[in-house]
Amino acid sequence: METRIGHGYDLHRLEPTGDNGTSLMVGGVEVRCGLQSIAHSDGDAVMHAVTDALLSAIGEPDIGSLFPDTEPENENRDSGEFLLEAMDRVNAGGWAICNVDITVLCDQPKMNSIREQVCENIRRYIVAPVNIKGKTHEGTDSSGAIEVHVVALLQKGKTHE
Repeated sequence: METRIGHGYDLHRLEPTGDNGTSLMVGGVEVRCGLQSIAHSDGDAVMHAVTDALLSAIGEPDIGSLFPDTEPENENRDSGEFLLEAMDRVNAGGWAICNVDITVLCDQPKMNSIREQVCENIRRYIVAPVNIKGKTHEGTDSSGAIEVHVVALLQKGKTHE
């Protein structure tokens, strides 16, 4: 069986809104934390990095090539649509996802409170084990950002059980 590893990365600046009703999308989960992502789409750095990890593993173009931020139809677009496209390509190539490991670096919001919701949401898209860890920038990030690293393991000719 052929095995491949893909790495995905994304980074978005976070901006305070002064309104705790404002939502930040994290892995398809709306987090009301008074922060918003500076982005062309919905700014979901977790979904973007997962999408890129899968595309990387199968040798396809990255998310920026498939969904450029210069295209009006991608403005405020749901990042779940990007992940669905990556899954279509994964499935079309006969690949199966063995697992996805996610590391989220941000001082706010804290991942512990939403970890399981994010994992459940991403599992609905990829139907494979998902692990997520939250880390902080240890106060070194004065600009405020969410940074995400993802590693995905895929195999051809194997189905996930």
